[in-house]
Amino acid sequence: MKKLLVLSILLSSFIFSCNKDPEPEPELIRAYCYLYHFIPQMSDVIWEIEGYELPEEQAYAVLFPGAVLLEAGTDDIEFVVKHPGTSEVLVNQMLQLEQNTYYNVIVCGPADNPTLLVNEIDISYPQAGNVALQALHSIPDQGPIDLYIGDTTQEKRVVTALNYLELTDRFEVSAIDIRTEMTLTAHGDEFSQDSVLLTSGYNDIVSEARYLSVLAHFTHDTTSELTFWLYIL
Repeated sequence: MKKLLVLSILLSSFIFSCNKDPEPEPELIRAYCYLYHFIPQMSDVIWEIEGYELPEEQAYAVLFPGAVLLEAGTDDIEFVVKHPGTSEVLVNQMLQLEQNTYYNVIVCGPADNPTLLVNEIDISYPQAGNVALQALHSIPDQGPIDLYIGDTTQEKRVVTALNYLELTDRFEVSAIDIRTEMTLTAHGDEFSQDSVLLTSGYNDIVSEARYLSVLAHFTHDTTSELTFWLYIL
């Protein structure tokens, strides 16, 4: 059985200050961002947000949550990811953020041409007894994948032919099913035991919670074992 990591993260009190010298305000205007680093072969990256460099490097697969101060209810904010040794800019992108909105911001892909995947988080709770999921395929040199939850029958296939660096829309599954078994396979018309990439049973999942799930290597070393990371949002 491969690794399944469930990371229960509380939003940190750290604020990415996007104002150089902000004036005191009765209420700060904020958007909330969960930063993820899944660039293979890079142990750490540096994030710079609207000219403000985060004080700590972000390690591979470790979530960095925080809040971004906005000038208005909607604001364009520049996100830059840098090489930790040379400070070379790996990727930069201007994102339009909205007040009191939550975002996943994921840097992933090859080190020589990474990309930022940005997704607004639906913070509504799933139906009673369910879990809400989004899935990301972040394994280079791996073709499309399928995800089965509960068992490996056709009706339990919840993700079909997810491509590399593709992020699914939010979907809901039974908490009982996801606690029982999750199986990731190379894509096929039908389940085949020979196509199994990762299987995990007896999963410690919180009912009526939201998760981002990422199929990636356990470390930045692409020879490390496959892991289905689950981050509670």
